Amino acid sequence: MTDPNQSASADHTPMLIVEEVRSAPSLAVPETGRGEVVPSRVSFLEEHHADFADFQEEYVRNYISLADTKAAWTFTIASGVLVYLIGTEKTKGALLAPVLSWQYASLVVSVLLLVVSAFFSFRVVAPRLASKSDEGIVFFGSVAAKDDAASYVSEVAAHDPAEITEARLKHCFDVSKVCHGKYASLKKAIWFGLPALAVTLLAVLLNT
Repeated sequence: MTDPNQSASADHTPMLIVEEVRSAPSLAVPETGRGEVVPSRVSFLEEHHADFADFQEEYVRNYISLADTKAAWTFTIASGVLVYLIGTEKTKGALLAPVLSWQYASLVVSVLLLVVSAFFSFRVVAPRLASKSDEGIVFFGSVAAKDDAASYVSEVAAHDPAEITEARLKHCFDVSKVCHGKYASLKKAIWFGLPALAVTLLAVLLNT
């Protein structure tokens, strides 16, 4: 015979499952505005990603500092040699009274190469103030645009650790783009500067 207690329990089991499903906490799911539903973004960044952000910030900062130092030396050498050429009476006279000759051609080429080298050296150290990721808690331009310090602190406090790590990594991407541009200009400055020095030496020898 069937146990009436078991039968009653079986009859109530589906209802209990339904009640549990109804009482389960619902996940907030945003709508797209077109009747579609998309899942919320779940951050996948953890503590070790914050450690990597520390490393990446220091890594890019060191390479930017190295690029600026090399560019400063390249600019100093190029501009110094250029001032020497223009300041020498014989070379100045040759430039102001052009005569079609190898001496004049070497002077013109050396001056042009030195100017180009100095230009690209200056481009390395020229400030780049844009932030393409458009995040507002790391880039100093975005931070300075806040109304006051309290609003900035409140905005930072509203982010969880994973979101702060994400903002830092996005900024690392922007700064890496800047670093890449610096080294592209530095490479041009050096490769224009080396032949400039060689041609300048030739021009000085031909005009002595």
